[in-house]
Amino acid sequence: MSNQKNWIADPYEFNDPFEFSLIEKFLPLSNGKLERLEEEHILRIQAIQEQISQFGVVCYSSDYTNNLLWAHYADNHKGMCLVFDIPDDKVPDLHKVSYSKKFPFVGLNGSNIKDIIPVVTTKSIDWAYEQEYREVFLLKNKLHDYPGELKEIIFGCRTLFDDIKIVRDISVGKNENLKISKMHIAENYYGLVKDTNGDNKDLPKFWSLKNIKM
Repeated sequence: MSNQKNWIADPYEFNDPFEFSLIEKFLPLSNGKLERLEEEHILRIQAIQEQISQFGVVCYSSDYTNNLLWAHYADNHKGMCLVFDIPDDKVPDLHKVSYSKKFPFVGLNGSNIKDIIPVVTTKSIDWAYEQEYREVFLLKNKLHDYPGELKEIIFGCRTLFDDIKIVRDISVGKNENLKISKMHIAENYYGLVKDTNGDNKDLPKFWSLKNIKM
């Protein structure tokens, strides 16, 4: 937060054991049967997997209201969500994740970055609720610049008030126009609603209350 950078993570350390999986030894045919690939192609697949192991990713979502995202990736609603304004020239760097019931297949021709991106950005259909986008790098476990301007910080419904103030002080000191918001439990349904503070210097007192419904 203080250095205005994201962490490029190692996907093999994610909670999904299927990260970067691909079809290795069989080629699906149009009749639904499987054909064993030639040994040369198997060796190429293994080389591709070794190359993929060097990749790192930064993950994003287009949905900040999803309860599961807050529970899984924001410390059980005690964390925060960063909202970026992505400039047009950076949009191609964000790859929309595809969700499938089958592993992706790397074709017989070539092994460049274009062939490998589908492997890096394909996940099980079970994860479709994440509406994920990925920034892909040929390195990992390093810091990298934000993909665009940080426009808003949204705190979880359980984020401690003292933590909100600390992050507010650091972030607003770098951008006084930064929007500060907080999620709250919806009043009549199993969902979250966002409350945005109009004055970053004077946070609402009710934000310190736990599990308040709005």
